[in-house]
Amino acid sequence: MPKAFNENLRKAIESSGEIIELCKKAMEEANDDSCRAKYAAISKDSQRHLQMLEEEVELHKEKNKWD
Repeated sequence: MPKAFNENLRKAIESSGEIIELCKKAMEEANDDSCRAKYAAISKDSQRHLQMLEEEVELHKEKNKWD
């Protein structure tokens, strides 16, 4: 697998983690339930995306295509 592809996965994983943390902070600071619900939904989606990315990395490792 090209190194650029693996690096893109690493960046996507890092970004997803940052989004999740930002949403947690935003939920704490939100001034109403509607805002908190939107940040919670974004966080849930981001957690699902993070899981997908991590599963992709594991597949690459199994195929010895991860460096």
